[in-house]
Amino acid sequence: MEFSLKEILSFLSITLLLVMFPGPNTVLVIHSVGVFGKKSGFFNVAGIVSALYFHALLAAMGLSVIVTQSAQLYMNIKYLGAFYIFYLGLTSLYSSCFQRDNAVNNYQQTIKNTDTVVVENHRFSFYQGLMTNILNPKVVLFYLSFLPQFVHNQNNFLMESLFLTFLYSLVSVTWYSLLVLSVYRFSNFLDHKSTKRTIKAISGVLLLGLSIEMAIEN
Repeated sequence: MEFSLKEILSFLSITLLLVMFPGPNTVLVIHSVGVFGKKSGFFNVAGIVSALYFHALLAAMGLSVIVTQSAQLYMNIKYLGAFYIFYLGLTSLYSSCFQRDNAVNNYQQTIKNTDTVVVENHRFSFYQGLMTNILNPKVVLFYLSFLPQFVHNQNNFLMESLFLTFLYSLVSVTWYSLLVLSVYRFSNFLDHKSTKRTIKAISGVLLLGLSIEMAIEN
C-alpha cells in the first residue's frame, strides 16, 4: 500500500473542500453546540466520523456497488436520508416555537446535575451525527466515484480504502472541531434563551431546506 505525496495531498485537498462545503453536518454541529454545549458538538463529530468508516466497510463489501446498480434502492436511501434531515429540522423548529422556557431551563439544569442524563444526551448527539452521515447519499457516491480512483490494488481494496478514510476522518475531525470551538467562543452570547431559540429556528429552517434539496436533487 503505497501512496505518493502528490496523491495524498490531492486527496486531502478535495476532501477538505467537500467537508468545508456547508451541509447537514455543519448545521447539526452548530445547532448542538449552540443549544447543548461544546461536548454535544464533539459527540456529533464522533458520529460523523464513525459513519465514514461504516461507508468504507460497505464499499469494500461491494454493497455500495449494488446500491448504484439499483436505481430504486439508491432513491430509497436518498429519500430516507432526506426524511431524517427533515425530521431533525422539524424537531428543531418545533422546539424553538413551542417549547416553554421553564421546560428548557429544567432540562438544562437536569443535564448539569445528573450524569446519567448527560451520558444519554451525548449518546443522542453521537447518534445524530452517525445517522446524518450514514443516510447521506452523497457520501455513498463519494466512496463509489471518487475514492476508488486512489485505490492502487483492487485486491487490497479494504485496507487502502480504510487508509484513505483515515485521512478523510482527520480532515473531518479537524474542520468540525474548529467549528465547535469557534461556535463555543460565543457561549456567553449563546447562553441566552432568545439566542437558543433563534439558533433552533434557523437550524430548523436550514435543515428543512437541505432535506428538500436532497430529495429533489438528481
